[in-house]
Amino acid sequence: MYQRNPIIDQILNIHKVQAEGIVRSTSSKLVKKAFTSSWSNLNNGSFQASISGQTIMFNPSDMEGMINKWIHDFEICLEAEEAKFKRIEDPTFSDKMDIIHLKTDIEQYVLYEYRDLKRKIGIIDTKFANAARAYRSPLHQALNDINQLYNDMNNIDGDFTGFENVSVYVHGIEDTGKKFFESAVEAAEDGDVIAYEDRHGNIEYYVVSVDKGIKDVNEEPLTFERLKQTDQYNDKNGRLHIVYETEYKNEHRQKTSDDLTEKLIEMGLLNDETKIDLFAHSYGGRRSLQFAMDYPDHVRSITTIGTPYDKNILSRTANTFPGIAKDFFNKNPTEYSNYLDFNSKNQRTDDGILHSNVYTDMKSEAMLEDIEHLKVANPEAYQKLEEMEITAAAGRDTTTYKSYNEFKGEVEEFVVPDTHDGAVSVKSQYGESLGELIDNRPSYDVKGEGISNPAHSHEITDEGFIHLIRQVNSDHKE
Repeated sequence: MYQRNPIIDQILNIHKVQAEGIVRSTSSKLVKKAFTSSWSNLNNGSFQASISGQTIMFNPSDMEGMINKWIHDFEICLEAEEAKFKRIEDPTFSDKMDIIHLKTDIEQYVLYEYRDLKRKIGIIDTKFANAARAYRSPLHQALNDINQLYNDMNNIDGDFTGFENVSVYVHGIEDTGKKFFESAVEAAEDGDVIAYEDRHGNIEYYVVSVDKGIKDVNEEPLTFERLKQTDQYNDKNGRLHIVYETEYKNEHRQKTSDDLTEKLIEMGLLNDETKIDLFAHSYGGRRSLQFAMDYPDHVRSITTIGTPYDKNILSRTANTFPGIAKDFFNKNPTEYSNYLDFNSKNQRTDDGILHSNVYTDMKSEAMLEDIEHLKVANPEAYQKLEEMEITAAAGRDTTTYKSYNEFKGEVEEFVVPDTHDGAVSVKSQYGESLGELIDNRPSYDVKGEGISNPAHSHEITDEGFIHLIRQVNSDHKE
């Protein structure tokens, strides 16, 4: 039986010292287990690294870079030994077998193990990522509460502290805030200020003035420095309209609630004086209700249209067949953010990452379930929801029928509203399962055509809904 070329052990010894240093720096048992297993398979002696540190420092890209360097070291070694063999004028059988064994040991043994080690590190990275998702939301909520408490105790104001009446517009699934911006402009009154923040963090500011019944809104967005020079901002007598765009189109409602809270604290709007009126479309209604459940003291009203308060069959289908949803309907059920619901039914795995998004949420949970949990866990918060004005509007597709009237001698048209908006049933939009928690249930016939061009996609800009926004804003003035 042949002996392994000693040059392999020499290089492995150098790499082991570096590997032990990596393990000590991470203080991770998972990382130590991966490296110990690899060196055991390489028959290169025991692995001595200890993990006594209190803080885990895991950087998978650095580890992968180091392993790639090790692979390169052996590739250079093999290249040098093969070049040395070629210089032998008359190699013996032993010389030939030595180079064959060296090549086999390096390519099929050492490098295989190194590449498998990279795979193990990738698995650990996924485990860390999933763990971070699972605990990020409670941590985010705690940090928001701490920041709010700190600001209250130290009388720290934000850039928009002083606006007492605030409307926040939250869009729905696979959408942006553009349509809500248009509707906010239509609903705004003299002296109002509009802030539109896109998902990249860019903010546009607009001011509204009305002269002799003619509304004027600046065509080009203002910078914040320019906004501070306007009377509307300094007087703060008007309403502040915030068109909020989620960081991810399809992020779970809890992530939206956490991020929106952080934004409102930063703006100085989570205080005893400011009253927030939420307007939402589609899944944005679930996002808004989640925010109200988390911070009921700061929400005066919620107004939604087209919101699936119950489980949704289209979302369940898209979640089950994401390829079809992507290819034929341009939807993305696999999008993930850094949020993971603890409810295993409200999870899916993409790229090895466990996550929760709008599709898993609407597939697995009706809002009534979380409301019932809140009622048991925090009766006081539930009572504040009961006192809050919540309007659940339904948009409905309409079908036009033509019929010849023999008595009139002409063709008549009949417009018949449907029981859904092409995506969500009227029953679900009305939030019937939430019972008396919903105070008003208006409906609007919105022009649409089934699933291909449903009323659902036109509800935000529907004249009836814009009038409702204007009415709610007008009724709610401090």
